[in-house]
Amino acid sequence: MGAPEPTSDHDVTDALAALPDSTAADLAGALGIGRSTAAKRLARLESAGVVRRCPGGRVAGTKVADRWSLATATSACEPDAAATPGNVERRPQASTQPGGTQPVTDPSALPEEAPGAGARLSPGSLRALVRDYLAARPGQSFGPSGIARSLGRSAGAVSNALSVLAETGEVRLVADRPRRYRISPR
Repeated sequence: MGAPEPTSDHDVTDALAALPDSTAADLAGALGIGRSTAAKRLARLESAGVVRRCPGGRVAGTKVADRWSLATATSACEPDAAATPGNVERRPQASTQPGGTQPVTDPSALPEEAPGAGARLSPGSLRALVRDYLAARPGQSFGPSGIARSLGRSAGAVSNALSVLAETGEVRLVADRPRRYRISPR
């Protein structure tokens, strides 16, 4: 059984266009992805101004799921009809980004993700990505968290990959505190 196809930002926005005012769980079910994956995608799209969150608030002390819609869609951010008035705390989101700029409405205008960012890697592939990252920047040194941010990977996993690469001599530890690595000369 192969790995599932990655879900693109366009897939998320298309699903949201078809299912306006949906929860992350609703979108996850529609897209066949995990709820946490859907929530992360939605948060990323929200920071880019492509989608808008309507906070769920609380009903009778119980947290209500946030609702999501496209930034271009009209959403009043009103409480659900079934909710008891007075027990719901919702705040509508501003229609513009901080600083007064208009939201981005096209997912293709989002910043590019690192190749393979977020996708599951085969064993040893992260080491190759880290080695290639350092090889493309000879003479420069980097810490695990900086490389992890650039590659869209876990800092702990990148740190482990750097340790293995240092043991094999492919990279060099050039500073201990903070840890900094550089590609080894060939």
